[in-house]
Amino acid sequence: MDRPDKPSDLSVAAFALDRELRRFADLADQAGRLKLNTEKNLERATRRLTRAAESQDRINAHVQQLLAAVSVTRRKQESDAAALMKRAEEIAGRRKEFAGMLQRMAGLGRMAKDVQEALKAGSAAVDEVQSRMQRIADVPADLACVAQEKEMDEGTTRPCTSR
Repeated sequence: MDRPDKPSDLSVAAFALDRELRRFADLADQAGRLKLNTEKNLERATRRLTRAAESQDRINAHVQQLLAAVSVTRRKQESDAAALMKRAEEIAGRRKEFAGMLQRMAGLGRMAKDVQEALKAGSAAVDEVQSRMQRIADVPADLACVAQEKEMDEGTTRPCTSR
């Protein structure tokens, strides 16, 4: 991974191209301002034209470097976007698993409420109430095992024994 304090290849290539374009513009400006009225000025203008042609070659090389850097950057961005999409799918899957666990916990609460109401109303036999209470008692251990197996237990290391 690139260091945040180090310029990217893309910015280095863009900066080099910009610098060379400025140099070329300056040479073109200098060549255009020279009066062509003496042999000395003709020689100066010729040197500036030669340097401008050399600069044009460097510009072409910098454009190629910039295009290559853009291509590499594009591929990296596409790869990062694909990895991010994969991670988004993982997150959605985990959210679904957590929602399922929460629904099971809510069901546990409903089961306990039903037993409490049956006890208050006296409408259930003792054996039935004990059986329902045992099922209620088994659910948290099962939920804990599922959470541990799916690494939803925030690092608890107790061995799962109810499964």
